[in-house]
Amino acid sequence: MSGTSGADASTGGRDVATENTSPPEQRGTTEDFSGTERLRETEQLMLGTDLADEDQSGFTVLARQTCFNLLAERDIGRVAFTIDGDAAPTVLPVNYALIDDRIVFRSTLAGTIMRYARGYAAFQVDRLDEERHEGWSVLCSGRCRWVRDEAELDRIPTDRISRPWAEGPRDQILKIVPGRVSGRKIHRP
Repeated sequence: MSGTSGADASTGGRDVATENTSPPEQRGTTEDFSGTERLRETEQLMLGTDLADEDQSGFTVLARQTCFNLLAERDIGRVAFTIDGDAAPTVLPVNYALIDDRIVFRSTLAGTIMRYARGYAAFQVDRLDEERHEGWSVLCSGRCRWVRDEAELDRIPTDRISRPWAEGPRDQILKIVPGRVSGRKIHRP
């Protein structure tokens, strides 16, 4: 290391420009930014949300218990999970029941849901009136597990889980324990 000064060692032998350089020019202001007025506080809170026209409909964020009440009304929802190596989640419809604030549904032992949804999953249910442009949507996410314990299976009223539309045996029970629950409703005044 003889002949190497501390400055040369820190640059790894590369040539380093030491002359003063000025920063790049700043962009000037222009009047071509229509629609970029400052948002009101309420608009900032809703930024990124898909809202219908305010004059024609209202938007309501639903309380957690309201979300569970709506989940209990339906029997078809969509479970979303990630398959190893896939860039996007897989979303599949299932027949389900809400039992003790748990989402319970059937699967087949060799099915995609059984193989990949165990662990962490999301579940979405909605009801839409396309004619009136009204509806609600509930999204839950949490741990999804295969129920194999006989005592736990005996406590699940499987007759409340509607019969799957898909052919073939669906004799395995999975449940999602919701951790995060959110919902929204769009309605006309």
